[in-house]
Amino acid sequence: MRSFVYLLAKFVGFFIFHLFFIIDIKGKNNFPRKGGFIVASNHLSYLDPPTIGFVCPRKLNYFAKSSLFKIKIFSNLIKMLGAIPIEKDSTVFTLRKGLEILKKGQGLVIFPEGTRSRNGEIKEGKPGIGFLVVKSKVPIIPVRLIGTDKALSFGGKFIKISKIKVIVGKPLYIEKENYHEISKIVMDEIKKLK
Repeated sequence: MRSFVYLLAKFVGFFIFHLFFIIDIKGKNNFPRKGGFIVASNHLSYLDPPTIGFVCPRKLNYFAKSSLFKIKIFSNLIKMLGAIPIEKDSTVFTLRKGLEILKKGQGLVIFPEGTRSRNGEIKEGKPGIGFLVVKSKVPIIPVRLIGTDKALSFGGKFIKISKIKVIVGKPLYIEKENYHEISKIVMDEIKKLK
């Protein structure tokens, strides 16, 4: 059932993204064809997860606020689309869940900044991505999103016709052990993408 819903969402997304946005994608071939991987992206808008899901040819999982799971029908839908609820007080549980997904050979989207940027600037990343990299040994795919905040602004309720640019970087293989250092390397790589 999840595969069907995911494919249907991709099909609907194709029309929505081409109807509402001028979308420019670079480096799409950098997504791995098999095995677990982490997509690490800057975070500008609520449109970011569906934008990455639209661009990536493989199924993805991503963390979402637990408040989004309060409405049962919506909760079931986003779970089928790969959403994993985040509880503020259970970071360890959330990261372990992410690790399980990676060890199953699946893709996981992470926004290392932890929250959306209000001014479009890329902030420092949190050490959680370092934990996942060290424990999973999977490649990181850096992604930079430009324009999703114009399409759906911080606090905005309506989508605007806009240009969105998605730049997918080459896979990173980081062998360091320090979580903060890994996070900094990843965020620096995202900033380089233009």
